[in-house]
Amino acid sequence: MFATATVFVAAAQAAEPLASPHWRIFRTDGISVRYPPGWHATARRLTGVISPPMRFAIASYPLRQQGPGSTCTPSRALAEMPPSGAFIYAIEYTGTRLHRRDFPSRPKRFRLTRFANYECMGPSYAILFRDADRFFQIHVYIGKQAGPTVRGTVLRILHSFRAKTI
Repeated sequence: MFATATVFVAAAQAAEPLASPHWRIFRTDGISVRYPPGWHATARRLTGVISPPMRFAIASYPLRQQGPGSTCTPSRALAEMPPSGAFIYAIEYTGTRLHRRDFPSRPKRFRLTRFANYECMGPSYAILFRDADRFFQIHVYIGKQAGPTVRGTVLRILHSFRAKTI
């Protein structure tokens, strides 16, 4: 199962065009990210976690949740994800105890390679990086029936991520 997923991800990465000019721009907390029509973005807190703060969530389906959940997992958003859908959840670590060595520089090309069952976030792809001297962790969830088009769109969304120094 994972070998097939890796092939789809590699194919999506190889054929990955830039974001369309018709894509929307979502801005929050000195961050901008582009996403396609029909997808949905929010900066509303989806979990009970206050720190590290959630910066945004983007989904291929409507995010109906109005307030924070009671756990550290965006469980309602994940429960509503269709089998062919995708969900991107971004948090930012702040504070003086952070080490640059724990957060590599923003990659030239994002890849979905670190799939594991993460504490609080559950089974997802995790991407840790720093950009504009800020420290980010993004979790990507992809439905079991999502094909290369959805995966390619997720990667294009990630590539459009921009942070400003604050």
